[in-house]
Amino acid sequence: MNDVRELQTEIARWEDDLAALEDECTAEGWTEPEKLLYTLQRTVGTYRRRVLPRIVADGALMLPALPDDDAPAALAAYNAIITDELVQLVDRMEELRLELIRFGQTAQLQLQAVEILAAVRALGTVVLRFGQEVEIPSLTARLTPDQSDQLTAAVHAYERDLR
Repeated sequence: MNDVRELQTEIARWEDDLAALEDECTAEGWTEPEKLLYTLQRTVGTYRRRVLPRIVADGALMLPALPDDDAPAALAAYNAIITDELVQLVDRMEELRLELIRFGQTAQLQLQAVEILAAVRALGTVVLRFGQEVEIPSLTARLTPDQSDQLTAAVHAYERDLR
């Protein structure tokens, strides 16, 4: 669980960094395109250096002690999907950043960049929420003999009431 907390810390730090950057850019009178370029650069750097390596290392999104036998395989698949999506988004963000520098500020490129940034933030939120303590329900019920008898009696009583 420590890996998830470290990952959560990195993503929260990135969000705080972007908020501070927004305040700084506003105070210094930066244009929107300048803010966007710097935000993209900061995001790509943070995700490539700190967030993605933490996700990949030791399956940071894996939770211990899951109730079902298939849960570890499902979590491994989830980890791979989230990692792949984030890698693709960060790669595309870097491409857009370079296109914005090379070709200048076009509304289409800026819109794509903002959409990619929003997608990275959304996946970051998923990662942050994933590590929170949640009760994962068991997909199978294992009743004691007493619980089984109580359940049977309750079902029979309910059926009698229906008649």
